Amino acid sequence: MLSFLDAFSGYHQIPMSPVDEEKTAFITPHSLYCYKVMPFGLKNVGATYQRLMTKIFKPLIGHTVEVYIDDIVVKRKTREEHVLHLQEVFHLLRKYGMKLNPSKCAFGVSAGKFLGFMVSQRGIEVSPDQVKAVMETPSPMSKKELQRLTVDPQFCPFSTCL
Repeated sequence: MLSFLDAFSGYHQIPMSPVDEEKTAFITPHSLYCYKVMPFGLKNVGATYQRLMTKIFKPLIGHTVEVYIDDIVVKRKTREEHVLHLQEVFHLLRKYGMKLNPSKCAFGVSAGKFLGFMVSQRGIEVSPDQVKAVMETPSPMSKKELQRLTVDPQFCPFSTCL
């Protein structure tokens, strides 16, 4: 059994250190404001958020939970174990004041999408959407078209291009 969880407004759930708030100051016609929570766009926001999620789920990562930034997968073989581990995950989320986006969560499923891949009891597979993009890409008809695929990301339909 798998449950796919998505943290709600990920970065905005991390409180700023009071001494660092003034470093996020911005001016409006009405006043000067500072962020009290971590704003999106700061240089180390991704790494800071991942470090927090790793700290929260450290005893579970690799066993019953996998975490990448704001995406969480809870995995167990039986329904009973799965429910117990979901309770543990919810307890940890509550303890650290983290919230989930219920519209992006799926509970007790046998397969689902995680980081663009299909995850199931068979393992990790390529998403059908990505395969479709490859299959629908016309073959290059000249040397110049082939060079465009390897050099110009505008002509490459894949997210992994330059």
